[in-house]
Amino acid sequence: MSKKLLRQLTLARCIPHRPYKLTASQLQVKLEEEGIHVSLRTVQRDLEEMSGMGLFDLTSDERSKPHGWCFERHGLNDFANIMPLSLAVALKTWSDQASQLLPASVLTELNPLVDKASQVIRDSQSELAERWLESVHQSPRPFAGNPEIRRSTLIRDALWRGRKFSAEIQRVIKERTVWLCYDRINPLGILNQADGPTLLCTLSELDPKVYGIPFDHIKDVELTNFSATQPKDFNIQRLIREQSYQGVSGPIRFVGRIDANSATLADGQIPGHNPRMTRYDKRSVVVETEVQDTPEFRNWLNNMEGNLEVLAPESLRKAYPTTRAN
Repeated sequence: MSKKLLRQLTLARCIPHRPYKLTASQLQVKLEEEGIHVSLRTVQRDLEEMSGMGLFDLTSDERSKPHGWCFERHGLNDFANIMPLSLAVALKTWSDQASQLLPASVLTELNPLVDKASQVIRDSQSELAERWLESVHQSPRPFAGNPEIRRSTLIRDALWRGRKFSAEIQRVIKERTVWLCYDRINPLGILNQADGPTLLCTLSELDPKVYGIPFDHIKDVELTNFSATQPKDFNIQRLIREQSYQGVSGPIRFVGRIDANSATLADGQIPGHNPRMTRYDKRSVVVETEVQDTPEFRNWLNNMEGNLEVLAPESLRKAYPTTRAN
């Protein structure tokens, strides 16, 4: 594929549909975000050439300067005519149920396709499709001005665009909850969990550790102009699989029932600060300790398999359901 064709295809993805418009200068910035660096004049020539080709009715609004470029909505009619009903139902269901999982910039590009999917469903007059959409519960959409929605959108946009961002993060220091400001949070991934999404990131160039921070512990997010970077040998799938990331909310209160004959008790190798032990019965002891939820602590839990029952916190009890004291 030639550089020119690749550039024009990328440009086509960046152009919105009416009533939204972008100037050539704004489109040049979007190309740069995609890693394509060309002059403003090159972008203008591409737009004029694409418009002359009649590509999906690309048009410019010449009523004011600088001109705004957009695709006419009816320019997608050809695509709608060949969109299978099954794909239309899938798009509409996804839009109603899970659209918040994508960054706002992607949603803007997909909105015309979702509109067309709705049109395909209406035009098909399919009883199956209509019954499906009526029968599937549609979660109410949160108010767009909700600060939680803005936070989630900006975090996802930072990951999508490969940009660092500033924010305040909740920490627990000496049993006090505080909010600390970080100016170059480096997003690496998002882990969607049952209790909400977690951002995997590094917090500074001087700290190579990867942290897992719940979205609820992040506020006042603002994107920066600094590009995100990946640590050397970083592999997000391995990181998640091995749980090799660390929380920043402070120590957790761990409670577990341990086999009284365990070598860990004999050697006094209970992790954490000032562990407390209480006899539970003739065969086991309850241990309470304040400990950082680190990879080393997780390894200790794994090594205790068969000799330990996790009692608290709930998140660890669910993560280690088969680890039980004798």
